[in-house]
Amino acid sequence: MDYIALYRRWRPQDFDALVGQDHIRTALTNALDTGKIAHAYLFTGPRGTGKTSTARILAKALNCEKGPSAHPCNQCENCRRATEGSSMDIFEIDAASNRGIDEIRQLREKVAFAPVNGRYKIYIIDEVHMMTNDAFNALLKTLEEPPGHVVFILATTEPHKIPATIHSRCQRFDFHRVTVEEIAEHLAKVARESEIEAEEDALHLIAIQADGGMRDALSLLDQCAVMDKKVTVESVRSVLGIVGREGLRALTAAIGEEDLPQALLTMNELIGQGKDVRQILTELSEYLRALLLYQAAPHYGDIYLTDTKEAFERLSPLFTEARIVAAQQRLHEAMEELRWAVRGKITAELCIFDLCKLEGASLQALQARVEKLEKMLAGKGVVEDAAFVAAPVTPGHSVQEPLKKVRRAAETTMPPRIVQPEKPAAEIVKVKEAHDEPVAAYEEVQQDKVKAAITTAPAGEMIPEGEELWGKALARIKADKKMSLHACASCGSVEGFDGKNLTVAFKVAYSCERMKRHDYKQKMEEVMLELSREAVCLHCVVEEAKPAKKTVKKEQELDPTVKKALEIFGGTLEKI
Repeated sequence: MDYIALYRRWRPQDFDALVGQDHIRTALTNALDTGKIAHAYLFTGPRGTGKTSTARILAKALNCEKGPSAHPCNQCENCRRATEGSSMDIFEIDAASNRGIDEIRQLREKVAFAPVNGRYKIYIIDEVHMMTNDAFNALLKTLEEPPGHVVFILATTEPHKIPATIHSRCQRFDFHRVTVEEIAEHLAKVARESEIEAEEDALHLIAIQADGGMRDALSLLDQCAVMDKKVTVESVRSVLGIVGREGLRALTAAIGEEDLPQALLTMNELIGQGKDVRQILTELSEYLRALLLYQAAPHYGDIYLTDTKEAFERLSPLFTEARIVAAQQRLHEAMEELRWAVRGKITAELCIFDLCKLEGASLQALQARVEKLEKMLAGKGVVEDAAFVAAPVTPGHSVQEPLKKVRRAAETTMPPRIVQPEKPAAEIVKVKEAHDEPVAAYEEVQQDKVKAAITTAPAGEMIPEGEELWGKALARIKADKKMSLHACASCGSVEGFDGKNLTVAFKVAYSCERMKRHDYKQKMEEVMLELSREAVCLHCVVEEAKPAKKTVKKEQELDPTVKKALEIFGGTLEKI
C-alpha cells in the first residue's frame, strides 16, 4: 500500500476531531441541529488551521443519509463518497486555477441541476481571493439567491481581498491559530497511534515552529520521523536548521558583556554548523524578546519555551530595557537588509558589531548609552571614552530630554574647549536653553541679539575651527541624504565662532529664514553636538550687501583699438 502523509491520514472526518477551533465547531453543530443552514459560508484564517477540512466535514454532514446531522455517521454511502472525494454532489474548485469569468459562467449553468445522490450540491471554492473582479461580479447574483439545494463554502487566507458585496452575502467564520499546547497534545496522539517514538520536548519544539498551523506541524513530524527511529530535539533542529538554546545563550552573553571577538566567533561557529544567517538573527531577536519579557513579567510562562529561568537570571543583569529595545530595532533593520544583501554574513557581522558597541540611530540606543554613562559616573566605572555620549537621532522624534542629559553629561566629563563667551553671547545661550515659549518668541529674541554676539565673539582665530565644524556637519547631512536641508545650509558661510555659538551668514534671506525654523535648526545642532561633543548654538543672519564697485570710464586714456572694440561690442572697463 502506498504511503500516505500524516497530514492526509489524520485529516479530521467529523467536528469532534477538529483541533483548536471550538467556536466554529459549536456554531456549525448548532446550525445543523436546528436546521438553520445558510446558503453561503466564508471560512478565513491562516494556512493549515482547518478551513478546507471543516468545509468537507460540513458537506458530509449536510448529505449524510442520517442527516443533516452534526455528527455524520461516516458509514453510509454518501459519507464514504465524501471521504474518498468521489461524491458527485460535492465540488472542490481551486480558484487559483479557475479564476476567470468563463469558469464562473459554467458554474452558474450547472447550479440549477438537482443533486445526484444527496440532498445538497455543495461548492467548496478554495483560495477564493484569487478570483478576478469580473468573476466575482458574475458569481454575485447566484451567491445571493442560489437554488434551495445549493450551498457555497468559500475559503481564503486573505479575506481583505474579498469584495464587500461577497462578504455581505456569506456567514463568515474566522479560524484561529492553534495554540502550542493543543498542537503538542495532538502530535503526541498522532505519534503514539502511528508508532512513532518521539521525545516530548521534540514535539513541543515542532509545535512552536509550526506557528499555529496543524498541517505544518504534522508535516514536520513526518519529516523528522524519517531522520531516525526516535524523534529528538537534535533531529528537529537538524531538519529545521534551528540554532538552539545553547548557541543563542552564548551569543547573547557575549553581546551583553560587549565582547565583540567572542560574539563574532560564536556566530561563525553557528554558520559553520550550517545555520542560516537570517535564522540566527531571527532566533536572536526571539531570545531577546523573551529576556525583555522576563524582566517585565517573570511569571509569564510563554517565555520559558525559549530558555530556562536560570539562564534568564544570569543574562538579565547584562541588559537594560532600553538596550534590548534598541537591539531589536537593529536586528529588524539587519533582517530587512538581508533581503538585498549580496553577502549576508557581512550584514550580520555589522549588526553584531553595533549590538556589542551600543551603536545605533534610535532613541533607545541613545538612552542605553546615557544609562551606561550614568552608571559609570555613579561610581561603577571610570569614563575612558566619551564617544558613546552623542548619537544620531531618528528623524521625526522629540529629542529634548535625551539631549539635555547628553549636554549635562558632556559638561561634567569633558573640559570646555574655550573660555566662556562674554555676556551678550551667554544671554543668547541662556534664552535658548531655558525657553519654553513657542519657537517664534525665541527667534525674536535671537534676532535682536545676534549682532551683539558676533561683535563679542573671539577674534578670527576661531573662525577656521567653525568652518571645519560647519563643513563636517554639511557632509554628515549629505551622507544622511537630507538633501533639502543640505541645499539650504550650504548657502551659508561661517561669520563667527566662539566654541559655543556658531554664526552663519546667508546671502539669500529665504535660506536664512528657513534655517531659523525649528526643524532645520535643531537637526543641525544635533549633528554639531555629535561631531564636537559639545552643545553648539546656531545663529543665522542675512549677509549685509557690500557696496558695488565703482566703474570708471576713462575713454580719453583708452587705446584706440580698445575704444573701437567697446563701440562694437559694448561693455565697460573696471578699475581694479
